[in-house]
Amino acid sequence: MARISGSTRLKVQKAPSLWDISRKRYRFILKPVPGPHAIAESYPLGVFLRDILRLTNTMRESRRVIIDGKIKVDGKIRYDEHFPVGLMDIISIDSINKYYRLLPDSKRLLIPSEIDKNESNLKICKIKKKVIIKGNKTQYGLHDGRTIINNINAKVNDSLLLRVPEQEIVEHIKLEKGVNALIIKGESAGKIGIIEEIKEGTYTLPKRVILNINDRLLELPMDMVMVVGSNIPIKLR
Repeated sequence: MARISGSTRLKVQKAPSLWDISRKRYRFILKPVPGPHAIAESYPLGVFLRDILRLTNTMRESRRVIIDGKIKVDGKIRYDEHFPVGLMDIISIDSINKYYRLLPDSKRLLIPSEIDKNESNLKICKIKKKVIIKGNKTQYGLHDGRTIINNINAKVNDSLLLRVPEQEIVEHIKLEKGVNALIIKGESAGKIGIIEEIKEGTYTLPKRVILNINDRLLELPMDMVMVVGSNIPIKLR
């Protein structure tokens, strides 16, 4: 991964508003490197350990834990405290048998949900792009920046259940009526509802879905939801 050009830190007051950090305790905070998630949608790994999980007391402690190779993101050891972690990423700390999945939340950017070790290699990714490449093969671009070449005949806005870090497709989750969808942005982020209707986009309106959440209907743009299947295969609460 490329190193940051320019400053490697941000003034705390200029950090994304949804970062769940103390705005008074520190003057500066780490800046994420360019990577799988945008700055406004991710935490630097060092900040995540210190401020979100609170497993370390200082950034020096976070840096030492990371440099020692004790932290995995999606099954791969990451040695950079600036590495961005975001939606659905899996943080594994084998030395203390702790495993977390980052889930959306209405008040904070992301919340860590502790999961069992047997789930720590499973991740749901939303398909954001689909292109045909050389050899008439299909390449899918996923929400976390990864790409997969596979002829599974999936569509944009479908989801894939992956086994990481191998990127093996365990299940193709189609966007269709009757399946569960997770709201990933906005005031209802973190809630799961059943898709009642899918509305195609127009010149002025994006593609939308109508979700049934506890008998309450909610219409949302497609970029605010992620389909997670009829029988949700992983822990999402």
